Amino acid sequence: MKQASPFPAKSKLFVLMSLLLLFVGGYFGAIQTFTKEKSTFGKHQPTSEGGEPQPTELVSKGESSSTEEEDLVVIYTKLYGKYQVKALANSKFSMPSDLEIEWLNLQVTALNQLYTKMTLTERKKVKKVSFPFVKLQVGGKTSYKKLENLTPEERNSLNC
Repeated sequence: MKQASPFPAKSKLFVLMSLLLLFVGGYFGAIQTFTKEKSTFGKHQPTSEGGEPQPTELVSKGESSSTEEEDLVVIYTKLYGKYQVKALANSKFSMPSDLEIEWLNLQVTALNQLYTKMTLTERKKVKKVSFPFVKLQVGGKTSYKKLENLTPEERNSLNC
């Protein structure tokens, strides 16, 4: 004799429709976020060899208007928040690759350039960016290590 399904057909249909709506919502949410970031950074964002986006020049070399000066704090805060998420993501459980660390270093450089363009009152509103990794040269090979993970010998060689 044929066994009856533990779930009625209506509940299966309901679960399938719910999953479909979940995936469609996630897809359109991701597209909306992507287009919002693209409009913030421009359509042609340069990328490195690994496909990671490189930081772009955020402040023009010429004279800036008063609205640009007011927006420096907003732009810096947004980029600093994104940098902090990348720099501190899974910091206890994994170590980012050297390429990811180089990319973070480029972001720090861009944020420092933006920070130096700010006035003193604007600088008081934000926190200055810091790079959580130390560059080590061991046997002609460059590697990166977090400051808190350095051995006493490495600290002495770096004078810290």
